[in-house]
Amino acid sequence: MPLFVYSALRLGLFALALVSLWAVGMRDWLLVLVAAAMLATAGSLARGGVVVHDLQALEALASIDTVVFDKTGTLTRDTPRLDRVYSRRGVMPGDAVELAAALGAQSLHPAARALVHAWQMQHRVAPDWVATQVNEQAGQGLDGVLRRRDALTGATPRRLRFGAADFCGVPALACDATQVHLADEAGWVASFVLAEDLREDAAAAVDALRAQGIGVQLLSGDRDAAAREVAAQAGIRDARGGCTPEDKLMAMRALQAAGCKVAMVGDGLNDGPVLAQAHASFAFGKAVPLAQARADFIVLGDALSAIPVAIAQARRTLRIVRQNLAWAAGYNALCVPLALAGWLPAWLAGLGMAGSSLVVVLNAARLARPMAPPVVSVKGQGA
Repeated sequence: MPLFVYSALRLGLFALALVSLWAVGMRDWLLVLVAAAMLATAGSLARGGVVVHDLQALEALASIDTVVFDKTGTLTRDTPRLDRVYSRRGVMPGDAVELAAALGAQSLHPAARALVHAWQMQHRVAPDWVATQVNEQAGQGLDGVLRRRDALTGATPRRLRFGAADFCGVPALACDATQVHLADEAGWVASFVLAEDLREDAAAAVDALRAQGIGVQLLSGDRDAAAREVAAQAGIRDARGGCTPEDKLMAMRALQAAGCKVAMVGDGLNDGPVLAQAHASFAFGKAVPLAQARADFIVLGDALSAIPVAIAQARRTLRIVRQNLAWAAGYNALCVPLALAGWLPAWLAGLGMAGSSLVVVLNAARLARPMAPPVVSVKGQGA
C-alpha cells in the first residue's frame, strides 16, 4: 500500500474516531451544562424557602408575563379572623359557631379553619357535635349530618350546610366583607363575617412583579366586592370575584389563548385544576395536598416575595444556560476543525473538553448564590 494512502487512511480513521467521541462527549456535555444550572438554581431556591417540584418548570417560569393570584390564604394570611356572627332567633351565636366549627373541621378551606380556630380559642375543647356523611364541593362549601357526642343514640340528627350563600340557599349579608353561612333543613341558621389580613409583603411583591414587566391579576371564589377590596390593598388593578373552579380554569385558558404565559399562585382545593393548567404554578406550604401535588413550586414560608425572586432566578438561569451553550458552540467551532485537520492532538482535545466542562460548571455555580428579596415597602401601613 502506498505511503500516502496509508497516511490518509490513518488520518481518516483518527478523525472518525475523534468525531464519534466528540459527539458522545458533546451530548453528555450539554446535559451537564443544563443540569448544573438547573440544580444550582433549585438549591438556591430551596435555601430561600421555595421547593422546586419540577425542574423543567424553571424554563416555563422564565418566560412568564402574567401572574394570577388567589385571594384567601394566598394574598391574605392563612386563616381569617371571625369578626361578627348573625344568627336566627332562638339560636345563640356561640351555638352557631359550635355547629359551624364541627362541620368546618372536616375541611381545609381557610373559612372553615377560621370557625374552628374561633371555637378553639374560646373553649379549648372540641365541639359537642360529631359530623358524619360530610360532602365538600370545591369553592362552595360542605354539607353533612351532625349528632351530639353525648347522645349518639336517640338524639335528633341535624343536616347542615356551611359555605357560600348560594350553596346554603340563603341571602348574602349586605356588606362587602368575606362571609360564610350556615343553614339547616328549616333555612338560615347563621352568617359569619370574616376579617382577612393582607400579607405584609403582598404590595411589595406585586410591585416587584410589575418591575419585571409582569402583569398581575386576582381571581377569587369570594364575593366580587371582597376580592376587589383586597386587590386594591395589594395594588392589583385587575381583579375578579365570584369565581368557581371552572370559572378560574376558563379565565386561565382565555389568557393563554391570548398569548400570555401565565403563572398561578394558590393554596386551595378549588385551585387544583387551574394550577395544573398554568404554564407554571406556586402553592404555599400550608396549601391543601391537591394544590401541592399540582404545583411546580411550593413556597414553604409565608413570604409572597418568594414569587418575584423565583421568577428572577429562573430568568437568570436561562441567561447562564445560553452563555454556556454559546461557549460550547464557540469552543467546538474552533476545536473540531483543528482536530479534523490533525493540528490538535487527541490528548489536548480531551484536556480542552475537561477544561470547558469545568468552566461551564463554575459559571452555573454562580446560580447557587441566593438572590436578595425585594425590599418590603411600608408605605401606607397603619392607615
